Amino acid sequence: MTTLRIAWRNLGRNRKRSLLALGAIALAQTTLVFVNGLFAGSYDQMLQTITGPMMGHVQVHHPRWREERAVDLYIDRLDAVRAQVGAMELPMSVSPRLYSAVLAASGEKSEQPADAEPAVIVGVDVSAESTRDGLLESLEPQDRPQGNKVALGRVLANRLNVSEGRELAVIGQDVDGFPASDLFVIAAIIDSPVDLVKTRGVVMCFHTAAGFLAIRDQAHEIVIRGSKADQADELAREVAALPALSELEVLSWREAMPEFSRMIDMKDWFDMIFLAIVFVASASGIANTSMMSSFERTREFGMLLAIGMQPAGVVRMVLAESVFLGLMGVLVGSLVGSALVLLAAHTGINYAALAGMEAADIAFGGISISYTIYPRFEFRHILFGFIAVAITSALASTWPATLAARLEPAKAMRL
Repeated sequence: MTTLRIAWRNLGRNRKRSLLALGAIALAQTTLVFVNGLFAGSYDQMLQTITGPMMGHVQVHHPRWREERAVDLYIDRLDAVRAQVGAMELPMSVSPRLYSAVLAASGEKSEQPADAEPAVIVGVDVSAESTRDGLLESLEPQDRPQGNKVALGRVLANRLNVSEGRELAVIGQDVDGFPASDLFVIAAIIDSPVDLVKTRGVVMCFHTAAGFLAIRDQAHEIVIRGSKADQADELAREVAALPALSELEVLSWREAMPEFSRMIDMKDWFDMIFLAIVFVASASGIANTSMMSSFERTREFGMLLAIGMQPAGVVRMVLAESVFLGLMGVLVGSLVGSALVLLAAHTGINYAALAGMEAADIAFGGISISYTIYPRFEFRHILFGFIAVAITSALASTWPATLAARLEPAKAMRL
């Protein structure tokens, strides 16, 4: 205890030097906590969009559907497939979807003919897609597609100059290649994170889409949502083993979108990079402070050794000073960084506004990524910082502590 008290007292001998070292460590730890919180929030948002409204944890298709996306490349015997998947003892939702390229135009009568825009029918199970992370989660019950009511993507609605309550004319082909057309009522304008839905989507209930396309007991895609995104590969293997799916393509979200999987996995590398910054800041600050302090106190060390202190005691004292200084710096940095993350988690950080832009999001890889990021606090970053600084402080002060312990008392006291 005496050694620890002396070590604590010695930190105040040169306050400016101690404060500089403490500030460097605190700044590095603040950077670690805040920036990694930003990355965590950004990747969470991306992962939630991919495994939520876009594609779920597992997708089932006809083997050639993803390449050709032809209306006649469907999953047959849909009821049998849904029954087998739904019977699995796993928390999941099973949502079939239909897709078809069409032309859409305003169905209102006017003096000038309405311009048609390319669009895509997206037929969905309204009940399954209205739950958390579903494609229709943001819509109120009265605004959801049902019967001849549809939801229109925001960008497509702007191009057609239509709004809620207006009629929409849709022209396309059914599964047999015959012309198909109908009038629908726009129940809602949807601003979906799925780029296809937002820019070209005409979202309608599954049975309405099936009737338009003359499809019976078939679907182009089945979206399966499990309990956790990191269990998607295991879930995909279990689904692929079902007899009714033996001739179908079953992919986890990682297999279907490997580019996003690699991007999300890069987060661990960013964590290590900023942890290395804490290591460097701690090592440089602690090593300099410990070395200078040891040289300045050569006579003091000589006197302590002369009155009976063991060399191991000198080593412990120098190491304790360094560890105290490092832990105080990481404590201050953790408090500041945590406060910034928790504050930004409520307000969000709008990168577009910081850059002077007015855009709300950017489309990449089929999803719309918002410029507003909500950081997520992770306690492990604080823990990593404390461990890193404690180890670095001890290592950085080992050499000065060893030099001090090897002093000859008589010579040291004459310096």
